[in-house]
Amino acid sequence: MTADVLIVGTGLIGTSLALALEGQVDVALHDRDPGALAVALGRGAGRAWDQHEPARHAVLALPLSAIAPTFVVLHERGVAETWSHVASTQSAVQRDIETCAGDASVLCGSHPMAGSERNGPDAASATLFAGRPWVLCPSPTTSASALRATRRLAKLAGADPVELPAAQHDLAVALVSHLPQVAASALAAVVLAEGRKNPASLDLSGPGLQDSTRIAASDPALWTEILGHNARAVAPLVRALADELHRAAGVLDGLAAGTPAAAGTAEALTSGLRALLVSGNEGRRLVPVKHGEHDSAFAVVRVAVPDRPGQLAGVFVAAAEAGINVEDVRVEHLAGRPRGVIELLVPPSESRQAAAALTAAGWDVVG
Repeated sequence: MTADVLIVGTGLIGTSLALALEGQVDVALHDRDPGALAVALGRGAGRAWDQHEPARHAVLALPLSAIAPTFVVLHERGVAETWSHVASTQSAVQRDIETCAGDASVLCGSHPMAGSERNGPDAASATLFAGRPWVLCPSPTTSASALRATRRLAKLAGADPVELPAAQHDLAVALVSHLPQVAASALAAVVLAEGRKNPASLDLSGPGLQDSTRIAASDPALWTEILGHNARAVAPLVRALADELHRAAGVLDGLAAGTPAAAGTAEALTSGLRALLVSGNEGRRLVPVKHGEHDSAFAVVRVAVPDRPGQLAGVFVAAAEAGINVEDVRVEHLAGRPRGVIELLVPPSESRQAAAALTAAGWDVVG
């Protein structure tokens, strides 16, 4: 037999990719961890690779440091015609491969811009890549066939392929992925220190803290490696964030003192604080929420629901029956509270219709 796709590594990304490809191509799986492989196979992600059969295309869904040595070993055995990897940083991996491999032309670096704070095959999802960018980073020596096979793989997974040089990719992910991870982890570290002093204060936490620290639950070993590989691009951004926080702390110190500071009067201090918050508003508006669209492109319909099973599904069913196109959804839920709020992002032209339809269906539309 010849597998259409061999996926080496059955963590979150590898297993999600296999689930996304299920029913479209023949997928073989391999992992040095038999437990992880068993979980992926149990989820129907593919079939076990016998370590001998060839593949048309192989994907290395491995830790950064394992990609180049694994490629060298398997490529020398003639395992696959073309190859790709899904590394979170590209430049260092590309250099490693070109240094230790005899023929790197059969491989194309790539990176699906999707993930989760959870890890492993248990957290995998067939829809993880749907509508997400999948960056293709061919090296100067990458063959047309390797690039073509990697692009096809991304499309089969439901992603939108985008081609970038490795260095440009690394700068981009430093801003949109790696800086947020550092910021979330730093915020959660402050929560840890202060929460230990006053544990009862955390009982008051809400969506702001939950949303801001969600990715702080990510695997420390994984992120230590990622940040180390992309340190050159991440370090200036972390310093820029630290500078913003340092300025904010200075303003707040001046306001807390209740007397004019060297930087100016209390009015000037307040103006400086407002400038930071306004810049935050403007920066947030640059962040797309779906398919390159931004918050301002959608209207938000807010529905209050009781904290019991089936509420989210019920709201979706009511919206679908009314012919409402829900572009995205956010859930504001506090554990132990009797109610939560479901925010439906819909086209502005459908917002009134959505609110009226949901109200008529018995739902509590609150905005």
